[in-house]
Amino acid sequence: MGRKPLARLILAIFLPILLLTGCLREENDFIYDLGSAPKNLDPQSAADEASRLVIANIFEGLVTVDADGTIRPGAAESWTQSADGLTYTFQLRENGKWSDGTPVTATDFVYGFRRLFDPATNAPGVSDFLCIAGGEAVLAGEADPSSLGVTASGDYELTIRLERYSSRFLELLATAPAMPCNEEFFLETKGKYGLAGDKIMGNGAFYLSSWLDSGTVRLRPSATYYDRKNVTATSLTLAVPSTETPLERFSAGTTSAIALSGADFLSLGDVSGQEVLQSDSSVWGMIFRVDQEPFSSLQLRRALFLDGDFSTMEAALPDYYERAQAVISKNVLLNGESYRGMVGENLMPTIDRSAALEAYNAGVKEVSGDSLTGIRLIVPEGYGHEENFAYLSQIWQRDFGLYLKVETLDQDTYQSRLAAGDYECALISLSGSSPSAVLEQFTSEGGLYNNTALDQLVDQASEESDASAAAKLYLQAEQMLIDEALFLPFYYQEEYFVSAPGVSGVSYRFDVRMPDFRFGIIR
Repeated sequence: MGRKPLARLILAIFLPILLLTGCLREENDFIYDLGSAPKNLDPQSAADEASRLVIANIFEGLVTVDADGTIRPGAAESWTQSADGLTYTFQLRENGKWSDGTPVTATDFVYGFRRLFDPATNAPGVSDFLCIAGGEAVLAGEADPSSLGVTASGDYELTIRLERYSSRFLELLATAPAMPCNEEFFLETKGKYGLAGDKIMGNGAFYLSSWLDSGTVRLRPSATYYDRKNVTATSLTLAVPSTETPLERFSAGTTSAIALSGADFLSLGDVSGQEVLQSDSSVWGMIFRVDQEPFSSLQLRRALFLDGDFSTMEAALPDYYERAQAVISKNVLLNGESYRGMVGENLMPTIDRSAALEAYNAGVKEVSGDSLTGIRLIVPEGYGHEENFAYLSQIWQRDFGLYLKVETLDQDTYQSRLAAGDYECALISLSGSSPSAVLEQFTSEGGLYNNTALDQLVDQASEESDASAAAKLYLQAEQMLIDEALFLPFYYQEEYFVSAPGVSGVSYRFDVRMPDFRFGIIR
């Protein structure tokens, strides 16, 4: 049935070389910096951002998602959905191939999903797919993987049955956990799938040409990709810088594009003539450790919200920050529409110093006096948050005599402290491709809070097929986070994706921080 491993290896090496020779313009070689070295290119078990960026280039799911959120055919050329929204039937492309030339079949997707739900895989992204029928039982080891609601009818028809409706399901099919897996190749790797360059095989626009010890990955266009004739990039190097920063490398002309925060973007100076993409893709705000004093007191938290006069901060904010009064950013879409446009932008209570002082005085009686000293607010370095927060901090000191010590931390320390809960309050950035993706960070599953009512609202909204009804439920969940004083929004952050001079055609999904170099051109 399948070819011998040696035959597969020969095809994997020579077929791309034969078809690449003289076909693509070799001047379209792109370089993009990774934040860290990829750890694991197994789509079902990859957890880090760098690995998932590589996976997005060497694999393709049933669908793809454009930068504007439009869902398009990928490995599946078409699909239908049942009237109740619970059954999807996909017709796969008959010219879809793995990089070694073997056909991509429905069975490959069945096997990929069974691996995703196999408890032994310990897949970090499996929770997003628990809406699939039988998924929870298979993941718990209580049912055979064959009972999962993902089945093949012949080589090119795949059916996925859901236990409950999910408005995000199609979009999720473009993410790493939903990638196909060739069972024969997987078994040949003998437990090392995705851990070395010769232990991974994809079906995407690129194949893995080399994976250096430094972590740098070089990709070449796959000769077997169904849309290869339209792929203009001749190579893509995803590099791990050793000394210089990504900003320094881009400024020196080493890299082809870069994703930047507002401050770094301004440091570039004149970018006229370059392609610049911009988005309000995240919301910065304060979260609180509600499981320990002093912010276990709802009254104390409410006092901060009611006294949160941002007027002086707002006047001093740089251009790339804009005052936010909601939890979900302005670029998030719901069924192709602007979510903020559907529900409005201002969820914050009216400033009321008298009510704030009353709430504060009630709150201090609920906690020990010691807990009100040495309160730490952790913030990541490089964004200017400490200077911005000073405007708000002065108001709280004036009205309550409450002082928060700001600890500015490097990214690794900040992330470590955040994960460990080593703070009393923290400034965090929220982003996501949908209202559900943002709000799920506050559910019991997401880990920031444990609130059954919020869990139910988010679940109900994600299962609602009517966009208007779903928006109202998401708004209720957002409002709960404000009313319960769980997330205090500060500002929207402008983010940028800048292409180097002469580079065009490179797109970028701000919601998942994912560039697409397939159709890029260097003039």
